[in-house]
Amino acid sequence: MSWNGLEDFVQRVTDRLDPPKGPGRLEEYGDLDFLTPQDMAAIRPAAVLIGVIPRKSGPTALLTLRPDTMATHAGQVAFPGGKVDPEDVDAVAAALREAEEEVGVCPSEVDVLGCGAPYVTGTMFRIIPVVGLLPGDFEPSPDPTEVADVFETPLDFLMNIANHQVGSAVYKGRERKFYEMPHGGFRIWGVTAGIIRKLYHTLYDD
Repeated sequence: MSWNGLEDFVQRVTDRLDPPKGPGRLEEYGDLDFLTPQDMAAIRPAAVLIGVIPRKSGPTALLTLRPDTMATHAGQVAFPGGKVDPEDVDAVAAALREAEEEVGVCPSEVDVLGCGAPYVTGTMFRIIPVVGLLPGDFEPSPDPTEVADVFETPLDFLMNIANHQVGSAVYKGRERKFYEMPHGGFRIWGVTAGIIRKLYHTLYDD
């Protein structure tokens, strides 16, 4: 199957992803082959918000560009998000809090639909992607200390496997293949592209 509109996307998220509250069923994936047992023992929980905006021209996904000053994944495209802090009741709360801090998302206005499979990064984060609908008139209010830029990418572009390019690089002394989805002057790649790719397969593979 492939993209068939926002209503179909929402139904697939509800049916196939983990519920916002409750035990996770989807298996983790990512850079597991590049992590030692010691690394795995030190994994830190994190969460991102895949914020879907139902624009009149078509639904979009909210993305940010991380500042070059960030300690990890500097200068890369990312969904709003970050570490799960002790005060966060769960990954959903963390994703909403970080999205509010970074780009001005009001947590009470997000319709949280589900949680995707956890992505374990080579930088030792276990990221839970939280999919949620934002208001159609949402306007970002970015914090310049948190993000260098904010932009939107059409959801039908991201959920089209033809736009998922494969690249490779040497990572930790080994060849590492990765996905990238350049669009609108931004290079969506690495962890963020990996999350998008996994979301596509989870929703549309029958």
